[in-house]
Order: sequence, then structure tokens, then C-alpha cells
Amino acid sequence: MRAVILAAGGGKRLWPYFSRPKPLVSLLGLSLIERNVLALRECGIKEFVIITGCYSGEIQNYLGSGSKFGVNITYLHNPNWELGNGVSAYMFRKGYRQGETFVIIMADHVFELKILKAFVSEAQNIKQDEILLAADRCLKSIHDLAECTKIKAEQNLAVKLGKSLHDFNAVDCGLFICTGAVLEALSKTVSQGRYTFTDAVNVLAEQRKVKLHYVKGAWCDVDDFSGYKKAEKILLKSLVTSKDGFVSRVFNRKVSIQMTKLLARTNITPNQITFLSFLISAASAVFFAVVHPLYGGLLTQFSSILDGVDGEIARLKFLKSNYGALFDSVLDRYADFLIVIGMAYSWYSQTSNPMVLPVCAAVLTGIPMSMLLKEKFHALTGRPFIPEAYDGIFRYLPANRDGRLIIVMLGGIFNLIPAALICLAAITHLQTLVRLYNTRKLMF
Repeated sequence: MRAVILAAGGGKRLWPYFSRPKPLVSLLGLSLIERNVLALRECGIKEFVIITGCYSGEIQNYLGSGSKFGVNITYLHNPNWELGNGVSAYMFRKGYRQGETFVIIMADHVFELKILKAFVSEAQNIKQDEILLAADRCLKSIHDLAECTKIKAEQNLAVKLGKSLHDFNAVDCGLFICTGAVLEALSKTVSQGRYTFTDAVNVLAEQRKVKLHYVKGAWCDVDDFSGYKKAEKILLKSLVTSKDGFVSRVFNRKVSIQMTKLLARTNITPNQITFLSFLISAASAVFFAVVHPLYGGLLTQFSSILDGVDGEIARLKFLKSNYGALFDSVLDRYADFLIVIGMAYSWYSQTSNPMVLPVCAAVLTGIPMSMLLKEKFHALTGRPFIPEAYDGIFRYLPANRDGRLIIVMLGGIFNLIPAALICLAAITHLQTLVRLYNTRKLMF
């Protein structure tokens, strides 16, 4: 399946804030149009047709052939772009392949990735005389409702669309799965002097050929500066994952996302952040070893927060890789090992207590179990291990990495190194035993 991106307009409402064409305005480190290309690539789309107009040269020079994004991009120029976006969409007739289904998306609309994936997956259910439109019926949460194209919907069908529609119960999100039927409708409306894409969609709506796929709030039309800030919030909010432990959700993410917001504008890579987090963990281990537990504890927590930033940058800028995930996991294990050894050395150097060795051994064997069990469960069942679903009340046990490192921080701040290590040994093995018991029911 191919995607058609409409990028012909002038974007005048953003001119006071940005000195470049709207499709090329940077949002958290990626231009708007680049973000859509990469997001759709994640949905399995590798061929793009971009309809240009006002900024044809600038957009082509920026995106090129698409090879740097791992996709193929071709261009169609609309010299009459000022007439309306329907004229731009109609340009696709020059590249249309008989019988194909294709996506149409506006260059300045931003969607959370999971929204796009769910929408694109519906393409197989569309007949050749129909189109599918992404619609949002949560009207209270919609940004700039007055400027949106309204929809009068009856269940999953659009009956009428229009910006000035008074009787409506949803809005058009600017995302479509189309067939040749939309080009036939465009041929009719453009020949009649009706130049918006909505005009053509209304032709099909009258025939009850416009199906609706409902989304909820995780999208935005970046038409002005307030829309730009709204899109930024949507993307940052999407970085919180269901796999986060309690400490990450309540504390770490609130800090790491603000760091990501700043770092996304730079060229720093996720692997560089991973390595920096490891170096900070190594420094914290040294501070523990030389009996400066306060600095050791604070650096440990900073490394824990930074450990979330690498993944956030990777997801936000579509830089995820299998090697990056492996690199992060391996360095996390080394970092944990160094911190525990530093704490154990501090305890022994001050007390010569023979209990240091068994406690340290218990911590070092217990720490990898959380990740090992989750990864093994996923490998054997094909399902991710979600603590909220499988751990019950024990999901609040601070035995995942974010929880363990906050215990280390508290042990350092209050100079309670033995207590922190004993606590780590107890909770990591308790969590392992609980998960072994709970997963037995799930795997048989």
C-alpha cells in the first residue's frame, strides 16, 4: 500500500513563529512531514507520493528520494494549490494504479503511532467503492474545534461533512484510506468548481460509502502555534509505556520526558544516552566505594532517570533498533553489578562484617531475575509480561530496575547501605518466587 501526503498549502498561520515551510517545521527533532513518513513506515508503508505546491523545491530538497528514511518518495506538483486541497488530492490520478488502496494524510497532522497502526490495519476491510475516514467523537478534547471539519455520523458511517456544519457528532482527523472511488468523486467536484477534499468525501457520504474509524484524542492538526504545542504534548505523553514500573510512572517519567523534550532537538542518539547513563552509574559505584554514599545515591537515581531517556528518544524519533535494545539491556546489567559491588565494598571497608558476601551474592543473583523472567515469558508465550496484569498486589513491589535504584538512592542519602542491600536481596527474590507461582497458571 502507498501513502499520499498532501503538502501543497502555504501554512500562513505558522509564519509568525517559524521561518520555514510548515511541512518542514521541526516538532521534537523531526519535521512534521518527516514524522508522518517515518510513522507510516512503521505501519509497513514504504512507498510515498507527496503532493507539493507552494514549497515544492524546499520539500523535495529536504526529503529527496526517501532513501535516507528507508522508503521511496515520488512527487507530484500542483500549480493550482491555492484553489484547495481537493485539487491537490486529485493530482494523484496521474500516479494512481488501477484497483489500489492508498492512504491520504495531511502533512501537518500529527498522530500517535498506535492510532496510525490501528487505522492502517483496517485497509483490508475497505471495498473498492468505499473510503475509510479517521474520526474523533470526543468533542470536548478536540483542539480548535471551530476550525475542524465536522461530521454528522450515524454509527460507523459519515452522512455529511463540513466546517460550518451545526448538526455534528464527530470531526474529521485528516486521515483516510482511499480507493479509486475518491478520485472519481474528485473528478466530479473539481469539474464543478468545488475544490476541497471534503466536497469529494461528501459525494461518497451521500452514497453511504464513507466508513468511520473512531480515534480518541491522540492526534492534532498543527495549523497554528497552539496546535503545535498541543501536538508536542500528545507525542510526549505517548512515551509513557504500559511496561513502566510504579516508580517510573509516578516519578522518573515526569523528569525524563522533560529531558527528552530538550534533547530531542539535538543530534544525540539513544545509544549515546545509554552509554552516558552507564558512566554515571559507574561514577555512583565509585562514590559508594570511597564512602560518599550521598553522591553515590543521587547519581544512581540520575542514571535511572537518564536510562528512560534513551528509549524515549528512540520512540520519539523512530530510532529504535534491536541492537539498541540489546546494548541498553547489557549496560544496565553491568551498571547494576558495579553499583552493588561499590555498596558492598563500602559496607565491608567500614565494618569487616562477614555478612557482606552472602548478602551481596543474593542481590547480584536476584537483580537479573526480573528482566530474565519477563524476557523468557515473552519468548515462550509470544505475549509481553505486564506486571499490572500478572503480579497482582505485588506489582507495587519495588523490584524492577526503577524501584531497585530508588532503594539504592535512599540507602545512599540516609547512609543505610546494609539495609538497602538486604532490602534488595529480599524483594528481588520475593518477586521472582511470586512470578514463578503466578505464571504457572498462565503457561499451562
